[in-house]
Amino acid sequence: MPKPTILIIHGIGGHAGIHWQQWAHDYLVENGFEVLMPNMSRPNHPDRKTWLKEVKKAVEGVDLSQLTVVGHSLGVVTALDFIEQLDKPIKGLIAVSGFATDYGAELNSYFMKEKNIDFEKVNKNLENATVIYGDDDPYVTQDALYFVADKLKVEPKIIHKGGHLNTEAGFTKFPGLINNNDFIS
Repeated sequence: MPKPTILIIHGIGGHAGIHWQQWAHDYLVENGFEVLMPNMSRPNHPDRKTWLKEVKKAVEGVDLSQLTVVGHSLGVVTALDFIEQLDKPIKGLIAVSGFATDYGAELNSYFMKEKNIDFEKVNKNLENATVIYGDDDPYVTQDALYFVADKLKVEPKIIHKGGHLNTEAGFTKFPGLINNNDFIS
């Protein structure tokens, strides 16, 4: 039987293992998962097409029916771009502090203006989805955070005073990420 695989995609300005991601990697590996956690190129000013190519390369040879993608912040956009272009469904997506629309942030607006995500295709290629975000995210608007849950047709898991669910908000570990997502098992 193929091994369940988790792909963790960091956000803008990040790197593999930042925030809670190294903890999640180590926990999942200890529990029998294959975990992919690439360093995405040019993290301070990423190119959308390049990040998509890098994700495709990272999952070469992976049984997509056993793949769950965990994206943080701008990593969620890349996860959605990847899922949109597939021709068969993956096991799941966990969107952490993610967005999928240009909400006017100077930091990532250029990335978002490049294309809109076709959520009809995304939903066809996704067996399960979870959307998690803080009710006081200082970087992403609540409307932009909720938009992802709405388009994925799931009820978001909102963490009171969770901020951007990053190190600055105290998230160096994130047990709720794993314990509340049955489809990771």
